[in-house]
Amino acid sequence: MPVYKAFILNNEISLNYEPDQKNQLVEAIKSIKMKLSNYDNLNGKISDNKLLCLLSIKLQAEILEINNNKEKENHLNKKNKSSDNKNLSLNNKLYQLQEQNKLLKEENELVNNELSKIQNQIDLITHLIKQTYEE
Repeated sequence: MPVYKAFILNNEISLNYEPDQKNQLVEAIKSIKMKLSNYDNLNGKISDNKLLCLLSIKLQAEILEINNNKEKENHLNKKNKSSDNKNLSLNNKLYQLQEQNKLLKEENELVNNELSKIQNQIDLITHLIKQTYEE
């Protein structure tokens, strides 16, 4: 297993790593050095151990915040999926109702046509009856 040597707070640290994780390790060390530079004003005033403790607390707080955000994101994704499923269900129901409405309109039109025919027949019969009584 390869070994990576890094200097953090003027201390050499040797770390074993998997070959495919070297870039991640290098980026993590750069990030730690960058975060430690934020505490340069405390350098010499407090011990390196306390400085590392402060950094580890800050990093842990960031991890907790990221985890909390992930949980919220997962919750929102579940809610979004649920809404999508409801929308899909409502769209299907709407389509069915539109089809049913179309069929009812066609049926209504047929009934109206039949009623119109019946009305014409009634008018004809009424006319014939009137003619018969007038004669």
